[in-house]
Amino acid sequence: MTSYSAIIEITSTGYSTYIKELAGVISVGDEMSEVKENIYEALDLYFEDQKHPYEVLFFVDLQQFFSYFKVLNKTAFAQYLGMNTSLFRQYTSGLAPLSDDKLQTISEGLQRLSFELNNLSLLSRTT
Repeated sequence: MTSYSAIIEITSTGYSTYIKELAGVISVGDEMSEVKENIYEALDLYFEDQKHPYEVLFFVDLQQFFSYFKVLNKTAFAQYLGMNTSLFRQYTSGLAPLSDDKLQTISEGLQRLSFELNNLSLLSRTT
């Protein structure tokens, strides 16, 4: 199965995405979920009648990620990662350069948080 990288960008009117490996395969949408659906349609049109199994891996830069997921508190997340909170805020605002190692640490932290949340259910307590 072939993997394609879909780069998502926040625009002034919504979202756009393009397939890094395939020139001209792009989509737009008002919401992130819509642009993700639309890129699958664009890929289906690109391959037309060919039976071409593929998967799409979605990417967004750190600044746009935290702009979209405003519910994530940057300071609390930096503490969760054990990172300097001030420096982390600079990374997420594009004010400080982000090394590949730091990006990897942040990405792994997001995946760890996702795993923890996915394996947790809430309990209703009535007194």
